[in-house]
Amino acid sequence: MPFSDIPGNGRIKKILRHALGRRRVPNSLLLSGPPGVGKRRFAAVLAQALNCLTLEDDACGVCPNCLATARGLEDPERGFPDVLRIEHFKNKEEILIDQVQELRSIAYLTPMIGRNKVFIIDEADRMNAEASNCLLKVLEEPPRTSHIVLVTNNPSRILRTIRSRCQNLAFLPVSGEDIENALRERGLEEEKVRILALLVHGNLEQALNVDWDEIQARREAAWELFRELVGGDEPSRFLKRFAAQKKVEIKENLAGTLELVSSFCRDLVLLRDGGDPRLLLNPDFEPRMRAGGAGAAFDRALRFLAAVDGAFAGLDQNLNMNLLINTLYSQVIG
Repeated sequence: MPFSDIPGNGRIKKILRHALGRRRVPNSLLLSGPPGVGKRRFAAVLAQALNCLTLEDDACGVCPNCLATARGLEDPERGFPDVLRIEHFKNKEEILIDQVQELRSIAYLTPMIGRNKVFIIDEADRMNAEASNCLLKVLEEPPRTSHIVLVTNNPSRILRTIRSRCQNLAFLPVSGEDIENALRERGLEEEKVRILALLVHGNLEQALNVDWDEIQARREAAWELFRELVGGDEPSRFLKRFAAQKKVEIKENLAGTLELVSSFCRDLVLLRDGGDPRLLLNPDFEPRMRAGGAGAAFDRALRFLAAVDGAFAGLDQNLNMNLLINTLYSQVIG
């Protein structure tokens, strides 16, 4: 596929196409940024473009080299001999030195079929110390016709000496408009398009692979939490729900749950202030929200929105989950 088929991050497309057109693609690149924004797709298209038989500044996607590269990145046994993807084994948490030594052993060889050898190291932050030091030796004396592309969500976990030898291309979350267009191309209904684009926060891969029934179940559960917390009937049920969960489940689910509850709070504030319903984050819940009235719910929604950033900060710092929930609850109830 060409770069134009990947939604978002137009600035990086321009940088790579300009470098390809001038045949000045750096020997080592670091593609970094949040999950799901297309870093792997960019790396794959770059590998195709560096060996494309038709275009100079992009991948045509249909020539023999482009097709073979795409097949090989999915199934190495059917691959293009000059393109190699390195990733941690399923039964291992790390990328091992043996894998990087394989890269090192062939990086200095002349390409077999294409113009360039391309090595994509996926989740490069998983390289252990030995693998990192082995790669560093290659980067210190880069092969002329080889390109090493590191892909990571966590660039700070990669050795500083490695990062300093790579040109870093920092990816941004994909815009809501680009995500909406991608979902429309998949034939998704307009209301679902809008809701998903709001929920995924720029994570295109999540939007494209989401199970709508699962998302809807999570939203319904968050709605119940929202009602229990701000509805004024028995807000302590909010605590009881979390108390019944295992600590591991709380840690995995709390951030997403807080995001969803926050979205209902924002919608309630919007409606109370007479805002444009087209700006609602949960337009399909508007009738229920209007039927629920305001009263104490409005004040508690405001307090929740004021307190939730502190809860997110606590999650980032790995603070005690029960303490976070109890603190949030006490700040909202007052």
